[in-house]
Amino acid sequence: MLTRYTKLVPANSCLAYAITTVMVTVAIGVRMTLQPLLGDNLLDITLYPAVLLAAVLGGGRAGMLALLLGATVAVLFLAYSDTQLLAPGTLADLGLYLSGAGLSVLVAAALRRAVERMEVAQEKLVTALEASGAGTWRWDIREDCIEWDPALVRLFRLDPSFTPRHGEEFARLIHPEDLAHVDAVIRDAKAQGSAEYEFRAILPDGAVRWMYARCRMIRDPKTHPSPLMVGACLDVTERKLGQERQNLLVHELNHRVKNTLSVVQSLALQTLRGSDSLDAFKEAFQARLFALSATHNILTQELWESACMREILCAELEPYGGIDERRVCAAGDSIRLTPRQALTFGMAFHELATNAVKYGALSAPQGSVDIAWRTEPDSTGKPLLKVDWVEKNGPPVREPARKGFGSKLIERGIRHELDGSLDMRFHPEGLRCSFAVPL
Repeated sequence: MLTRYTKLVPANSCLAYAITTVMVTVAIGVRMTLQPLLGDNLLDITLYPAVLLAAVLGGGRAGMLALLLGATVAVLFLAYSDTQLLAPGTLADLGLYLSGAGLSVLVAAALRRAVERMEVAQEKLVTALEASGAGTWRWDIREDCIEWDPALVRLFRLDPSFTPRHGEEFARLIHPEDLAHVDAVIRDAKAQGSAEYEFRAILPDGAVRWMYARCRMIRDPKTHPSPLMVGACLDVTERKLGQERQNLLVHELNHRVKNTLSVVQSLALQTLRGSDSLDAFKEAFQARLFALSATHNILTQELWESACMREILCAELEPYGGIDERRVCAAGDSIRLTPRQALTFGMAFHELATNAVKYGALSAPQGSVDIAWRTEPDSTGKPLLKVDWVEKNGPPVREPARKGFGSKLIERGIRHELDGSLDMRFHPEGLRCSFAVPL
């Protein structure tokens, strides 16, 4: 009641002074009504409550106003009565009123300030709880009675009329795999005084949410004859999912780094074997690293989930003029590749483009390359990605006496890494390379 009133009537405001004046007026009216019974005795009997209420409800200044108004009325009353104003008994009564009422004003004003500070602290606590999304609970251990606050009821998506009131009822909301852990933590909290823990809660709609809780014991026989445990609970499902995603990404990153290092090592060894000089090795190895880096950049932008087929092709052909639809034409469906497929396709396109620029169609002014891809079902009905690389109008092509590293790299990637098929034919008019991989 008092806290509600302090919010409506600001301390030492005009409204407080007006209410004080009304209370003093009422007190004087009541005293005048009692005049036939009391006579000139106990003139201040109704003024004490008015001063006290004015100080509590209106603040210290309002209380002093009530005190002064009451004293003024008492002096005027005595001045017009048969009682001598300066008589020792009269002065003693006035002094007792002023000192007693003044002390009451100080005490009541202090009480008002304490109530206001409590209101501010309570508002901060409520705001903090609402902002955090946490709910609180209170458990009378001896009576096995649990009290839920409205925020906790909403957190568990419960009907306010049917919230669990006992430990066994609350245990039904805990995931069976976490029940033993929660029981052990609660026992430790009873012994040690506090605890914090996480558990999975099964909500009424069947959803499973991760909860973080903290609790502490309250043992004060003066204020709480029965031991109490109070606590707060917070839904941390999103944080737990984020941790799981982070762990998965770290594991995936470790896997990618190991694979990349293996690929780089293999590229270095194979390029070194097929190079006639250190300069030739440097040029070929650097170009292959750039090709690998281009695919990595695309995958990184896509968070290593997938990559667009056309983007991979454009990145690998960019150092050689890109897809200009004149000398290099590309057409196909919108296809998303897995990271493994993207890396393999990127290296394959790089090797084909490098060969075309050095020895194939792109080494001649009139030469051209057509790249086409499409999806078709295989014999079992599963989707199959087919890619055709066709070179035309270049220098005459003959099948090499032995396979170079580029051909071996393409073959190993398509057939062994992606479990696909490869058909590479060296026609006189130009190289034709076709490969198909399951999607």
